[in-house]
Amino acid sequence: MAEVQSSVKDWTKTWTSAAAAIHGAVAYTDKKHYSLVDVMGITGHAFRINIDPDHIDVAGPTMFPGGYLVRRNLCNLGFISNLSDTTKPYSPEKVEQVMALIQESIDKGIPAIAFDLFIPEFGLIYGYDDDRQLFHAKDVSKEGTVTYFDFVEKRNMLWVTTISESLPHSKYEILRMALDMIVDHARGREWQHIFKGKYHIGLEGYDAWIDCMERRAADPFGNAYNIAVVSDAREYAAQFLHELTIRWSGENVVERTVRKLAGEAAVHYAKAAATMVELRQMFPFPQGGQPDDPAAADRAAQLLRTAKEAETLGIEMLERLLSFMKAYWSETWIK
Repeated sequence: MAEVQSSVKDWTKTWTSAAAAIHGAVAYTDKKHYSLVDVMGITGHAFRINIDPDHIDVAGPTMFPGGYLVRRNLCNLGFISNLSDTTKPYSPEKVEQVMALIQESIDKGIPAIAFDLFIPEFGLIYGYDDDRQLFHAKDVSKEGTVTYFDFVEKRNMLWVTTISESLPHSKYEILRMALDMIVDHARGREWQHIFKGKYHIGLEGYDAWIDCMERRAADPFGNAYNIAVVSDAREYAAQFLHELTIRWSGENVVERTVRKLAGEAAVHYAKAAATMVELRQMFPFPQGGQPDDPAAADRAAQLLRTAKEAETLGIEMLERLLSFMKAYWSETWIK
């Protein structure tokens, strides 16, 4: 795992492995100019929260419909993508198709995005050796090799996403699609597939987290990991919004509106981030702190309420921006 940043933020690392893998793959395309801040914001991962309501399970941050979400992430960034999410039992034909999908992407010079290569996180397959029957891969835990046999047999799903084509999206369309994802997630409208009812997403995630703290039911390891992921993400959210106020020129009504509303949202997300960082200091990963201690748990619940309040105000600003952009584009196309 990456280390939690306690002083100066390193904007080249994140605890959100899906965004890290996407950024790693995109770096080998014509859109390699995207920074990790860009990717975290445009994909919406900077704004995500996915909470197990029972005990704040460590798996929460990665328990989402990955094929749907990652392909939509890539669409926001301007790519058409391919997906394999085949579950066992695998037919020989399907295995052959998945292996070909990976190798074709690598042959084009773009790593394939995969899950659970060395640990249950997202990573990249960037090379293969047919003679030795193995892939070269890396994730947040290590860089090494995975045999073809292990890749197929030691997992219940052959989950792979590859970039197939780059599209010329405008920055206006990119931001509108990003805002769509961010708002849908925050308001609990995001499609959850098999995870529906098992995890609480968006603003409701804070409520589930607070309830777990009040019940003194939080798992120390899982709680600390979720805090590390969400606090890091909110720091990225505040930075992404701040950068919008700098990069958008203000030369027309759309640019000025983006700068104004993104700037207002950035203030709220900066408060949410600072609150979550305080939680991170209380419950460091992997040690975990003492979430069952009454004083610590009550303080954590209070901080989570503060973070939720700040994020709610931030989302309201982003909803206003999304509504404006949709209305503006509708008028433009009608005319």
